[in-house]
Amino acid sequence: MLAALAEAALAVLARDGERGEAGWRMRTETRDGQPFEIRCDGPDLPSAVPAETILPSDIPKDPKWRGTHRLTVAPPLVAFDICWTPGAPLRIMTFSRGDWEDALLALAGRAD
Repeated sequence: MLAALAEAALAVLARDGERGEAGWRMRTETRDGQPFEIRCDGPDLPSAVPAETILPSDIPKDPKWRGTHRLTVAPPLVAFDICWTPGAPLRIMTFSRGDWEDALLALAGRAD
């Protein structure tokens, strides 16, 4: 599910996002008028994220690690925040389930 949400967010950015200095951003509102922002910072806009995820217990072992890409979804508070470097495992910084998942999939045209 995490990869599907990330790919939906990246697809929305590819279709509707604006490129800025640090990456891509798209702002809209949910059906009930709440702000909804998707952002991907990095040197390019990938279409997918790494399949492998680092174990949460391994994250503190490398405190100086910096990813090349960061994807966030904020409806309106950040509910989804992942970082990665191509060829390395994905790091989940924040993931909070909620109605935003359906809103994101609908924005991407992938609603069930």
